Amino acid sequence: MGSVFLIVVIFLFWYAEASWLSVFTFIPLIVVVWLLIAFHIKSVLERHFYSLANVIESLRMGDYSMRIAAQNSDSAWSDVYREINLLAEGHQKKRLQFVETDILLDKLLAEFDVPVFVFDRNDILKNINDMGCELFAKSKSSLLGMNLIQLHLNQLIEHASGDVVEHWFPSRGGRWELRKNYFIQGEQRYSLLLVNDLSRTLREEERSAWLRLIRVLGHELNNSLASMISVSETLITRLYDEKTQAWHQSYEKALSLMQERSKSLLKFTEAYTKLAKLPTPEKRKTDLLQLVQGLSELLEGEFAIKNTEPLAIDVDPDQLQQLLINLMKNAVEASSAKTPVSIQWQGFNQGVRIQIIDQGIGLPSSDNLFVPFYTTKPDGNGIGLFLCRQIAEAHNGTLRLINRSDQSGCIAECWLPYAKTNAQIA
Repeated sequence: MGSVFLIVVIFLFWYAEASWLSVFTFIPLIVVVWLLIAFHIKSVLERHFYSLANVIESLRMGDYSMRIAAQNSDSAWSDVYREINLLAEGHQKKRLQFVETDILLDKLLAEFDVPVFVFDRNDILKNINDMGCELFAKSKSSLLGMNLIQLHLNQLIEHASGDVVEHWFPSRGGRWELRKNYFIQGEQRYSLLLVNDLSRTLREEERSAWLRLIRVLGHELNNSLASMISVSETLITRLYDEKTQAWHQSYEKALSLMQERSKSLLKFTEAYTKLAKLPTPEKRKTDLLQLVQGLSELLEGEFAIKNTEPLAIDVDPDQLQQLLINLMKNAVEASSAKTPVSIQWQGFNQGVRIQIIDQGIGLPSSDNLFVPFYTTKPDGNGIGLFLCRQIAEAHNGTLRLINRSDQSGCIAECWLPYAKTNAQIA
């Protein structure tokens, strides 16, 4: 470009017919001026390009804190600098958001009381909480960056969310419930895996059940044995007293009391045995209408059966009879003699809903209705409702008690599966 400029200058001097003295005087001067201007332009451009290169390199290296200060806000370079600075600020905000999200994720994972694993799209472990580290007996830093195969989780993660599987981790094994999900962070998809130790939960539930059992047994045994010990001690102290009529009556009364308490204790233990020995249902097609009609004729009380068409369901008829007998007796006892107990059912796609409706005072405000040996009746044993729920759940059904909304009274509602071909029985 400088040679072109020099040729143009010489042509102008030649065209103007300037003297050779003028040519050899001004051309070197012009060349020097041009060179000074060219070096100045080069230094300015180099300074701008070096500044741009430094900022772009910092962006490439992940450092978004560097900025370019524009000296002249009206120049084209200021517009370039402003766009570069805005780009760096945008990346810096995204980085801060990403860091804040990581901190929040770490805090959330720490709050989980189950092991949690976070994998990226390449199945590389990106995050893990302390309980997850305990399963591998390693530090978090040594686990991050390992893939599913290295962690021996490739077969475990193939199961669907909600599945219960047997798996051995380096520190312990057992039955685990899987929960899988995903989330998006920084335009990246991450997989979330939670494993819940069902063995520990079952052990805790078993321990709680044993504690409840011991408390109930201890209470009943102490009440019965304490009274019998007191009576027996009285009998021993009076054994050698004069055998009068009052002595015989006192002994007879004491022995009767001991017999009564012994029978009560025996009844109590038999009730526990009955609950523990509930057999597996032997299901067969049963006509619900015929079964309910037979029970309404057998039991004392007035029953109003709302359904008139036969309905076939797959149940154990003996166990279902026991369930309905308990619920129907409870409804009769809760109602007055003049009000009948209504029995009705309705078929749905998944099963049949049976309702036994009374007009009594309704349910007491208690959460212990299905607790074994809890009863609100003076002569009740507290196993009826618990046994009913066991029977319903053994049939893959449910049982609940709710107060009526239209008037006073209670509704015993039982859901049970029916036959696949829900044909009416002729």
